[in-house]
Amino acid sequence: MASTLGQSQLHRRLPAGVLVALIAVAVLSTALAAAGQTAPGPFPGAEFFLLSDASVGSDDVAVVRLESPSLGGAYEGVDIVVYRIPKPLDFLAAQRNLHRIEVPSVYAGEGAANGLRYLWSQWHRQARDSWHRLFAAPARQAVVARAPEVRSDPARWPVDPIYPAQFTPLPGYPVVDRFRYPLAQARPIEPPKDVTLPGSSSNFIAVARGNVHVPLGRRAPGLYLVEALIGSYRAATLVFVSDTVAVTKISAGELLVWTVSRQTGRPVAGAEIAWTDGLGTLKSGRTGRDGLVVLEHASPERTYVVGRDAGGGVFVSENFYYDSEIYDAKLYA
Repeated sequence: MASTLGQSQLHRRLPAGVLVALIAVAVLSTALAAAGQTAPGPFPGAEFFLLSDASVGSDDVAVVRLESPSLGGAYEGVDIVVYRIPKPLDFLAAQRNLHRIEVPSVYAGEGAANGLRYLWSQWHRQARDSWHRLFAAPARQAVVARAPEVRSDPARWPVDPIYPAQFTPLPGYPVVDRFRYPLAQARPIEPPKDVTLPGSSSNFIAVARGNVHVPLGRRAPGLYLVEALIGSYRAATLVFVSDTVAVTKISAGELLVWTVSRQTGRPVAGAEIAWTDGLGTLKSGRTGRDGLVVLEHASPERTYVVGRDAGGGVFVSENFYYDSEIYDAKLYA
């Protein structure tokens, strides 16, 4: 009676999904032990880098750059998840360094799916082997000669693991796209063929496998968080999509921002502007009819200007101010 009562209480306390998972794991473990086999472990992955090189307009194809030198394109693919950030300016203001986005991951592991798939493939192979041994070779050849569609190559019987993603989607961020990009078939990034700089030292590095651009397609104006997953490794970066560009100029005590249209070059009025140093918002404002706004505040060494236009586009500009170099002449393009 105590055992029955204990099971009843367990059923009442655990959700149905958890019970199903526990039963599946128990069945899998028992079956593998009986067969003297072990299921393949989760794909460990390897370190890689994910970067966003430039902002894009709504009529451009957004891309991120992925560098996986240790993988070299050998892994079948990288799982890409694209999120849309609902409150972009609040999100950006809370980030200390826009080059290293801090969004906690949700690691869930591989689960029992791959183990069950492996076990089923092994049962299928053993059944085929049994039928293969049951019939003599002349009988099999006669059947295949009469019905060629039943021919089967034993080398194709094993089923390779599918390596599902080991992270679940981030809560609070709507998922707008999710896909697996094939690294093995991706073309490495190559230097532009029409750019030559004789006598300069700015030569491109050699082409390396695993250094690729991952296209994300055309996106509506907004701020997107891109998460890349390879095995147990994860990286994230931001993609800014906006038809507005911010041109900035900074001095010791103020910052000037000029917002213009990416397509026409005309001033963009009414854009929300926030000046942040990674610890908080220093100043904020809106651009006028001429696309200009001046924000007065003591300038830290490194700051960001983030903004959003009326169309929902989100843009960013990084600024540096070195008080010890105020007498040097500099040109930023």
